[in-house]
Amino acid sequence: MIFVGGRVYAPAHPWATAVVTDGDVISFVGSDTAARRSAPRQTEVDLRGRLLTPAFVDAHVHVIQTGQAMAGLGLNDARSRDDAVQRVATYARRHPNAQVIIGHGWDERAWPEPLPPTRTELDRAAGGAAVYLARVDVHSAVVSSSLLDRLPGVSETIGYRADGLLTREAHHLCRGSLDRLFTDHQRRSAARTALRAAAAQGVATVHELGGPHLGPMEDLTRVREVASELGMGVATYWGELATEPTIEWAQRAGVAGLAGDLCVDGAIGSRTASLREPYADAETCGARYLSEQQIADHVIACTRAGLQAGFHCIGDDAVAAAVSGLRRAATKVGVGRIRAARHRLEHAEMISDAAIATLAELGVVASVQPAFDAAWGKPGELYEQRLGPTRAHGMNRFGTLQRSGVALAFGTDAPVTPLAGWATVQAAVQHWQPRERLSIASAFDAATRGAHWAAFADNAGTVEVGAVASLAVWELEAGGLEGEAPLPSLRDGVLPTCAATISAGKLIYQSQRFEVG
Repeated sequence: MIFVGGRVYAPAHPWATAVVTDGDVISFVGSDTAARRSAPRQTEVDLRGRLLTPAFVDAHVHVIQTGQAMAGLGLNDARSRDDAVQRVATYARRHPNAQVIIGHGWDERAWPEPLPPTRTELDRAAGGAAVYLARVDVHSAVVSSSLLDRLPGVSETIGYRADGLLTREAHHLCRGSLDRLFTDHQRRSAARTALRAAAAQGVATVHELGGPHLGPMEDLTRVREVASELGMGVATYWGELATEPTIEWAQRAGVAGLAGDLCVDGAIGSRTASLREPYADAETCGARYLSEQQIADHVIACTRAGLQAGFHCIGDDAVAAAVSGLRRAATKVGVGRIRAARHRLEHAEMISDAAIATLAELGVVASVQPAFDAAWGKPGELYEQRLGPTRAHGMNRFGTLQRSGVALAFGTDAPVTPLAGWATVQAAVQHWQPRERLSIASAFDAATRGAHWAAFADNAGTVEVGAVASLAVWELEAGGLEGEAPLPSLRDGVLPTCAATISAGKLIYQSQRFEVG
């Protein structure tokens, strides 16, 4: 295709108005006239002044779980515990044949009685259906008796409570067993729902982060096959410790790594993130799931096998353990091999200066979620409530990470926060702490080229000849462009609207206003 008549975000060609794609790569960037000369018989698309950029990458998604949450019961705006229970009852009445009700997003902090529903309340509301209601961070949930009856052994695991609230290992067991309640067709349908929604946000590639506590290995195949059907790019990760069988399977299955949601700890909201000092609002330091030696052994095994390693780590104790394990591994296999492997840390929210320096030295990618700061970072919000003001000021240090030379990759952790494109960039640009804000260009880079780089897609995320033709076209009624190589200002809070998304040369989304040919 020949795209003409637009504004092109190509810093090496700041005055470009046209781009030509040849198959799955970009073959020309420049003026309209020269573009037409370079490919005289190609399909022409008049951008009509729209902005053309690299498409976004979401570097941390749980695709099937996101689709299930989108099609299920939304609880993000539930006003109280009674409101949440009533929504379950209403959903059950409207879906009388539902065998399972999936709800997502409750946050008890602002409720008049800041307690989650109980299993007894869910039993009465659901009329026998199995109910799973995830807290907004998806590291705890309340469940009905009907669901608990299908989870043999859960009552003996750490994190089980008789009132139906599950955290830690009990919640992992529950999440990993939910797949038995859905058919293959239903899980593929959920993946399709999520990926289509991502494409409508200008996202052409996702990193799918699976694991045994989230669903079966077959989910990675489902996501890959649905993504192929829709034309989207996907890199898959499996969060399980490296053993001979898991390494052999990973190499055979073509996953990018044994990484992602391999959890060192939990989440701040559920008070399961592992802290060095107790939470400000509870007498606990959270939960650590892996030792430093387990982390080191995993990194060593993955490095030697040619796989990326990576970990979910949020609390300061968990991040320190992950970084210590990486350093131990480097003493065994060498800094050069560690750097070449591009291992990843997901979230890394409470990270020290020393740990940041180690990530930079070892070439470890910080796969982070700017929407976390937007949702929970401001004074009086979740981090301050759970951690107190001093520790809350040390959360999500995007600016410090970038200035220290750590590679950044942006994602949403959907369904924890919604699938997004420009909203992710905006959250990084408008970090509540000015010293941790990124420029628009730097934030956009982390959401495009940086996220591709994190999955070894080195030839993607830019508009230049020879790069993969994954592009997005944007309506700009909401605001102007800044700089010679234009990007939206994002100052007015109204974000660009996606007109079209192209993945490896294939049009995978177009709005009603966008015309081809």
